[in-house]
Amino acid sequence: MPAGLDAARLRLELARDGLNVAGVADGRSWDHVLPGCRSVLVFGSGGPRLFEAFHAWLRAAPERLQTHPHPLDDFVAGCIGLADPDAPRHPTQRRWALCSAEGPPIDFRRLAVDAGLGWISRTGLLLHPEHGLWLGLRAALFTTTDLPRTGLPPGPGPCASCAAPCVPACPGGAMSGAPTTAQPSAWDWRTCASFRVGRPCHARCDVRNACPEGTGSRYPGLAQHYHNDPAGSGRTALARTLGAAAGVGVDPGWKD
Repeated sequence: MPAGLDAARLRLELARDGLNVAGVADGRSWDHVLPGCRSVLVFGSGGPRLFEAFHAWLRAAPERLQTHPHPLDDFVAGCIGLADPDAPRHPTQRRWALCSAEGPPIDFRRLAVDAGLGWISRTGLLLHPEHGLWLGLRAALFTTTDLPRTGLPPGPGPCASCAAPCVPACPGGAMSGAPTTAQPSAWDWRTCASFRVGRPCHARCDVRNACPEGTGSRYPGLAQHYHNDPAGSGRTALARTLGAAAGVGVDPGWKD
């Protein structure tokens, strides 16, 4: 493989840090991100492993929570930098993108489906065959190397035959109707955002917790709180576990 890209080693090393879900999508439609792209390695975190590693990283230096506007992104970027230190020297052959970073428009859900990591669920989130909704899409490596595709999971996915306990679980009524091919998600983000203002679902999402898939991978309470409100009360709750000053440098516009 050109430029020393060892995809198997990369996947193994990142899995140790919690980026334990990976697949390969066809890269030929992603020339706007990397000219000549042939494959895209898509990385996600299934279950609580990434948060546990992130929490340990913060415990080693609690000031990171105060000085980094996007501490989880910084942690993921650091893991990638250690696993693939040669990438910056080969910008025409491979390029990394973080899911929440600014840059060319990238639909990570589309990439994840193409890479066989799951289906789009009623909630609009990716539904993984093992981890259910407890999967976070984190990064993608666009490369000019041809890698074997991982393929799509079989069938339409669990939502097609599910009784949909997620719909009545939403206290704000943001879930309604049934998914269709044209509109696979039943989640109304405007209703959700409006209801969330000043309400306790910042600490957890009842819709996500109601899903019967992947319950063994459910995030613990602190992880749910941080992911749901990383710039506000979730960040404060995390800071308390570190003995850090929670309010220093917190900008309501930050998100992870």
